Amino acid sequence: MTRIPARLLGALPRLYAAALCLAATSTQPARADTPAYPSRPITMVIQYPAGGPSDILARILAPRLQARLGQPVIVEARVGAGGNIGTDVVAKAQPDGHTLLLSSSGPLAISPWLYPKLSYDPLRDLAPVVEVAAVPLVLMVNRASPAQTAPALLAELKARPGRYTYGSSGNGTPQHLSSALLESLTGARAVHVPYKGQAPMAVDLMGGQIDFAIDSMVSAMPNLTSNRLRPLAVTSKQRSALLPDVPTLDEAGVPGYESLAWYGLMAPAATPAPIVARLNQVMREVMDLPEVREQIARLGSPAVHGTPEQFGAFIRAEHQKWGDIVRRTGASLD
Repeated sequence: MTRIPARLLGALPRLYAAALCLAATSTQPARADTPAYPSRPITMVIQYPAGGPSDILARILAPRLQARLGQPVIVEARVGAGGNIGTDVVAKAQPDGHTLLLSSSGPLAISPWLYPKLSYDPLRDLAPVVEVAAVPLVLMVNRASPAQTAPALLAELKARPGRYTYGSSGNGTPQHLSSALLESLTGARAVHVPYKGQAPMAVDLMGGQIDFAIDSMVSAMPNLTSNRLRPLAVTSKQRSALLPDVPTLDEAGVPGYESLAWYGLMAPAATPAPIVARLNQVMREVMDLPEVREQIARLGSPAVHGTPEQFGAFIRAEHQKWGDIVRRTGASLD
């Protein structure tokens, strides 16, 4: 029998303990760091009622995201306060990738400048996943309006300040501030009427309860193509391929005017980076599908994507841009 030297016998307890520690660490790695994802249904929160841009985009993206992730993706509308209620829900949700936010420029870049006691900080409490769309807005009136062009409407607004009304999908939304910016640059004055979403606003615009609106092309196109509303100008620097005969506001006599509504997917801030990276990858695959690109293009925007870092930098730039516009226009919550 081989004899173990005495000096080694004394070291055996220490060697045994070290071996146990090594075995323990080698068998407990990634389960906590890289949990199976997704492990249950995913909720995609939108902040506006059915029929608006967020809802339309969510219905395009959710089923395809579901097919790739292997779990149901449920679209849930949490409506109110210009999109801030739904945003707050996701900002405070468990950061495990099972609660996501399909948001827009209003709650992410504009609301912080209009709500002094906002319950969330979009730059701190949410993690960018991917940009989805960047959509021009369109200045429009109902078919019975005597205004046939944007200059004609602006002339009437300036001649009778405060007599006319304009609608938006809520205080602090891009639709609201786009009209406030138009007032600031032209000297026109009208009364703001906020609604809980684009759909009810469009109904009142068609019925003549309000006089004009600047709305996202995503939700405006059905009413424009059916001739229920008349487009006067678009808010992008270039004309839209969907409305090639409609001038930009810059062309219509408002030099330098530009406003875009953009949409993107967000997660709670502490969501693990591997989950954010996977969501980004899958969303980019979805948005590269020819039928998805075609559907989003029909709504006024190319499918826009990129890395989470690129989307985060874009949000920070938009946050600063709209802050400057709020200060310059004096826009406030009516």
